[in-house]
Amino acid sequence: MKSRSTLIAFISALLLHIIAGTLLLLNVNFSKIKPQPKNEVPIINATVVDQKLFDDLAQRKNEKKQAEIKKIEEEKQRIKQEKQRIQEQKKKAADLRKKKETERIEAEKADTLRKKKAAERVAAEKALAAKQLKAKQDAEKAKKVANEKRKKQQAENARKQAEEKRKKIEAEKAEAQRVEAQKIAAEKAAAKAKVKAEQEKERLRRAELDKQMDAQFENTFANAQSSRQLSEIARYTALIQDKISRNWQTEPSMKGKSCTLRIRLAADGLVISAKRSSGDLKLCESAKRAALKANTLPIPKDPDISTQFRDFDITVEPDF
Repeated sequence: MKSRSTLIAFISALLLHIIAGTLLLLNVNFSKIKPQPKNEVPIINATVVDQKLFDDLAQRKNEKKQAEIKKIEEEKQRIKQEKQRIQEQKKKAADLRKKKETERIEAEKADTLRKKKAAERVAAEKALAAKQLKAKQDAEKAKKVANEKRKKQQAENARKQAEEKRKKIEAEKAEAQRVEAQKIAAEKAAAKAKVKAEQEKERLRRAELDKQMDAQFENTFANAQSSRQLSEIARYTALIQDKISRNWQTEPSMKGKSCTLRIRLAADGLVISAKRSSGDLKLCESAKRAALKANTLPIPKDPDISTQFRDFDITVEPDF
């Protein structure tokens, strides 16, 4: 813009100088030509004027005048052309400015559109990235929830399996214990029944034996009493030995051995205690159990004799 203003100023100054110079030239030339009076008759000197010289001078003046007029016309034409050129340059400059302004506006519009599209693209990319990130986060969250649910389900399944296994083991253990207890109970019941049967058999045998022995002893003591062969003490000693023998579980290894027991009885014959006085230890232990098992032992009704059986020693030996 500054170069265009400088050019216009220069051209304007040049035109002013040209016009001023032309006008100055015209004033000078016109002042040299004096107008002739119309009715004035030239005074002819006596000297003869060369007509040809006069014509030549007039022609030269006319030619000079025509040349100056032509020069002025040419200058006018040049000035006109210069003005036209300046106008054209101004128009071109204006057109160029308009074009550049249009181009600038179009460029700005294009830049604005480009920036808008770039911003829209960036926004779209950001939106897409945000959407992808959210989708990724949602997928990761869903995966995490699924994993936690799966782990929880696995843990729950493992717990249930462990609980079922524990219950199964406990049930099997309880069943085994029940079967074992049932077996033990059956064995105990069988053993108890066997013992009871044996005890009942033994009781019946002893009852029968007691009955037979009582009858035998009654007969024996009856005969002894009648014949006074046995004393009352010997009779009850034999009865006590017999009662202990009937409650005594003997073994073949006891054959030929004996034991002396110290026995204390109540007034009614109840065995208060039975201790080993002498003899084989194992034999005495079994004899002591037999005396205690007998519970009560026979004693004389005669007070003078019965006192001797309140605390006494008695020797027993297995009968084979």
